[in-house]
Parts: sequence; structure tokens; C-alpha cells
Amino acid sequence: MVTSRFQLGLIATLAVGFGFSLASSEAIGYPAGAAVSLGSNPVVSAGGQLVGSDSATPLTAPSDSSLVVTSVILSASDTTSNCMANSSVTLSDGTDDLARFAVGLSRPSSYYSNHQPIMVANMPSGIHIPAGETLTMTSLQNFNESCSGGHLNIEYTVSGYYAQP
Repeated sequence: MVTSRFQLGLIATLAVGFGFSLASSEAIGYPAGAAVSLGSNPVVSAGGQLVGSDSATPLTAPSDSSLVVTSVILSASDTTSNCMANSSVTLSDGTDDLARFAVGLSRPSSYYSNHQPIMVANMPSGIHIPAGETLTMTSLQNFNESCSGGHLNIEYTVSGYYAQP
């Protein structure tokens, strides 16, 4: 069988094209979720306690970064077993209320409160605190009966990350 120049040229061209298609190229990765582009470890969290009607400032955004709060955990506690109380907890940036939650305790046989003693909020888009601003948590006691010290304690944990403003 005789091979023509045309056939040889076609085979060579196909071989070169096949070689280029199998050659490695530079890998490019795109983030699957939220793009965090600040520092080596921009994740932050804080915890504490609000006693009765109280406020705290658990986190402050640096002057060159925004703070995005992605998780809030609140739990109501008291040392008295027959404590029945509820509180509203507000998250703000010092100017605007950004979130509001309710937690409480009720006696096992009571029908007076339908608030849960533990509240977990996972927020994929987060609560934005602008650069240089402080996250403020405020509890307002709505009702209290038979709680030690006359108040309900709110344990909290907030977490999130710093991001470019």
C-alpha cells in the first residue's frame, strides 16, 4: 500500500492537534461560596453573657475591613429550676437594628411561654458591619417570674469573617 503526501500531512496534522489537546494547561479556580479576600485567617468569633436587660459589644470591624456575622447562637439560662422568663436580643451596628431574636425559659408544665431556650441562626449571606463600626448586642427582658437575681441570663456566641469593604 502506497501512502501519499496528502495522507502523511493529514496524519501529522491530526497527531499535533491531538497532542495539543492533551497538553496540560494552567489551572484556574473559582470560589464555590463567598469569596473572602483578606489575610490568611479572617475568621472571627466571640462569646459572652448578657444579664437581664444588658448590652455588649463583642466584635468591632477594623478600619480597613468589614465584618460579616454569619452565625449567632443564643441560650437562656438561670440557676433556678422554676424560672420562667423571655428576652428579646437585638444585633445592631450602633445606628440600625440588623437582627432581632427571642429566647426564654418556661417551667416544664407551663403554657405561658413558647420561646425556645436555645436559638441558632446560620446566615449564609451574613449581617454586614461596616469598616470601623462595632457589633452591639442588646437584650431586653420582656418577662420574668421566679428567676434568680430577678433576671434571665443570655449566653451568646457570634462568628463570622472580615472582608474587604
